[in-house]
Amino acid sequence: MMNKNKSGVMLYLCIIIAGVLFVSSFISCGKEGTNIGTANAKLNIVNLSLDVQPFNLYTHFFKQNSNNYRYPNASGYFLLNIADTPFQIRPAITNGVNQLNLLTLQTPLQQHVNYTWFVTGLRADSSLATVLTVDTGSLPAIGRGKIRFVNASPGSVGLNMTANDTLAFSKVAYKQVTDYIEVTAGSYDLNFTATSAPSTVLKTLKNVPVLDGKLYTIYAYGLTNRTDTAAFGANIILNTLPDKNY
Repeated sequence: MMNKNKSGVMLYLCIIIAGVLFVSSFISCGKEGTNIGTANAKLNIVNLSLDVQPFNLYTHFFKQNSNNYRYPNASGYFLLNIADTPFQIRPAITNGVNQLNLLTLQTPLQQHVNYTWFVTGLRADSSLATVLTVDTGSLPAIGRGKIRFVNASPGSVGLNMTANDTLAFSKVAYKQVTDYIEVTAGSYDLNFTATSAPSTVLKTLKNVPVLDGKLYTIYAYGLTNRTDTAAFGANIILNTLPDKNY
């Protein structure tokens, strides 16, 4: 009888311990990032939609981020397990309404690759769109860096960009991602214009550093015909990361 009681107690304890471990692992799935050593990539999310408002990232139906992704900020790169699909964004503010998927990332991610997920377009007219960039590439020559341009400005037919008054990119269509080009390492004033009106500067980024051996993505957002918070803007992302751990 005593042996039966002991066996029953041991079985009960095993069930409790297994339950605790399951709950712990279940909760950890919803935390931002993942452990080094698994099938990981690095993802950077940039909210460039004027009316989508803050949103969250869900992978395998679990919320991943601690802070909402807000216009027009970049999240910075974070580890992401590429097996935890689907990758979806949902509104951070729901007002008690069931959450809807705003976008689902359709492109499979590859192991040990850096990506940026640009969210652009408008929710009001159902034109929300994904621009996904692969942020790894071959190294430039010594003494040079690499830059490329992403046009995430809704309604823009084509954009030009000059670097220290030299044309770097031209006729870049909305949602287009250019190839990387090499430039001499140094400091640059970047001017952005509509292809149809190259003499009218829409935005200037001054004294932008391009360092030896580094890769950068320059992106445009906002509306070219607005002067308020929806006005045309531009920014830059350093794609070369010092931390190689995945």
